Amino acid sequence: MEYNLTVIIPSYTEANSTFPKPVNDDYNYWIALIKHYVTKSDTIEIQCWNEETEIIDEINSLFIDEFEMVKEENLTIFKGAISSSLLEYLSNKSVSNKGELKWFTINLEKLMSPVFHSGHWGTELFIPNITKEDTAFIKSVTPNESEFQEC
Repeated sequence: MEYNLTVIIPSYTEANSTFPKPVNDDYNYWIALIKHYVTKSDTIEIQCWNEETEIIDEINSLFIDEFEMVKEENLTIFKGAISSSLLEYLSNKSVSNKGELKWFTINLEKLMSPVFHSGHWGTELFIPNITKEDTAFIKSVTPNESEFQEC
């Protein structure tokens, strides 16, 4: 039986910041989940706040011919096909020099249907049409204090 799963990663914010970080400052759970779900996807959407110019420039320089870029009022959105170079980028270059996940939102899709959503810099996750086996995997890689809501 399939259902939807929301996962809230325990997080904190540093003084004078609104940026949530995992309590243990470890994004290994996120990398494991991305590697798992990118193989089930054909398209990615990356959303950054417009003021995150360093990250936007990085994505543009690495994937200029692979992604469509749309600038909205507050967001820059990149969308394109999953590739091996993209998987390498997500797996090995996901954390900034400040120790923060680089992307506000990552959406993975297959045949235009949602597969995986990572929001608020990897601290809020939504996985639609999930199986008990996938839930067991997610619980095995996320921090113990994570909150899970099945619907």
